[in-house]
Amino acid sequence: MVQFQQGAPKVQSKEMIKLVEIMASGIEVALKELGIVGKMTYITKSEEIKYLFGDSLEVWELSDEEFKKLCTVSDEDWKDEWGCWRQANGSNLGSVNHRYNINGHYIYAWDGVGREDLEIENRGLPVCDRYPPDLRKYESVTEYILNEIGTSTERNTCAIATDLAAQNMMKLSELFKKYQKE
Repeated sequence: MVQFQQGAPKVQSKEMIKLVEIMASGIEVALKELGIVGKMTYITKSEEIKYLFGDSLEVWELSDEEFKKLCTVSDEDWKDEWGCWRQANGSNLGSVNHRYNINGHYIYAWDGVGREDLEIENRGLPVCDRYPPDLRKYESVTEYILNEIGTSTERNTCAIATDLAAQNMMKLSELFKKYQKE
């Protein structure tokens, strides 16, 4: 005979804390001075990111509450020595549509605007004269974002990286850890 327990078992529930990922450069002092708690989950100081982010590219996780605190600081109150940060919910590029090899790993990403013209031009050339030899291969995710997509600002780079990570079901920090060449 099977006995049923009356009522649902009591389970302690932990409230899920929503985390917001931001891309930044040198904001540790700002967070400390502003009393904002965050966790750096990625950092690189590679040369190729200096064009966009200065000395370092960092990914930080903040709780929704801490992120709201950060957002309340006006541009006028933001000190020069506090670095910079960007956050985005995604891009306007739609669904990723092609497989790329970035830093030796495959990922689904978008073709850039000139991709189709390059492929048509390459088809008319002998194989040894085609450039680049592997049309969908990049050394790092920032090289892909800058050269394939053609971003030129921190804001757009953040939007593309955030969307690329989400569509490949990973966190922003995971995207950079796997696809950014150090």
